[in-house]
Amino acid sequence: MTEIISADWWQRYEDKELAAEGPNVMGIVPVVHIQNVAQPLYYEGISDVESLIPLQDELNTRLSDRASRITFQAFKMYLAKGIEGVEKRAVSPGRMWCTDNTEASIEQFGGDSSSPSEESHISEIREALDKSSGVTPVAAGVLKEKIGNLTSAVALRMTLMGMLAKTERKHYAYGQGLKEIAAMVMHVLDATKIYPSKKEERVFDVIFPSALPENMLEKLNEAKLKQEIGVPKEQVLRELGYEIKE
Repeated sequence: MTEIISADWWQRYEDKELAAEGPNVMGIVPVVHIQNVAQPLYYEGISDVESLIPLQDELNTRLSDRASRITFQAFKMYLAKGIEGVEKRAVSPGRMWCTDNTEASIEQFGGDSSSPSEESHISEIREALDKSSGVTPVAAGVLKEKIGNLTSAVALRMTLMGMLAKTERKHYAYGQGLKEIAAMVMHVLDATKIYPSKKEERVFDVIFPSALPENMLEKLNEAKLKQEIGVPKEQVLRELGYEIKE
């Protein structure tokens, strides 16, 4: 099924044949375009993950190689020298080996030996993923070292500056889109006489919670100072999140 919608008319096709059509009572095309990350002179936005695909493929390949290596080297092997009949005895706990040959030896090899170059390469790929994504290791929860006390908003803001800036841009872009969607829904309800409303009544606010810890005492002191300089009490209470009942 395919639908074609314009500001004045709509058509629905089934199996490439016109099944229904009629006037568009909404008077608008019900589409809201939200760019994920805006780019100049382009209608479409930029994906957050497209640039990460080659790095993720490389990381998957290296981890797969390491898994294969561990599989082949998981069991330790032994090389016995100067001991007669050793091939008939299994290696097991409590086994004793006796020989008169002073040059006899049993050497162990195999197992999951360390591979510094492999570990370094995987670590560098993960760091590149963090930098390309803009998500700091602290926010992703992959930072293992101690980073001190980050309970204050200032410390968190400095540490997560890039991530917070990116989040604010997303809040603005998606917030505008959500406002348009909500206004469009109200317009449709008005056009279909389900819930009449005026254009000035279709104004919405989208409020995203802060990613930083809020100090209530600081907010109250700020509200008190606003009242002292003449800001209306109703506005101050609204900013604090309190509902004003008339």
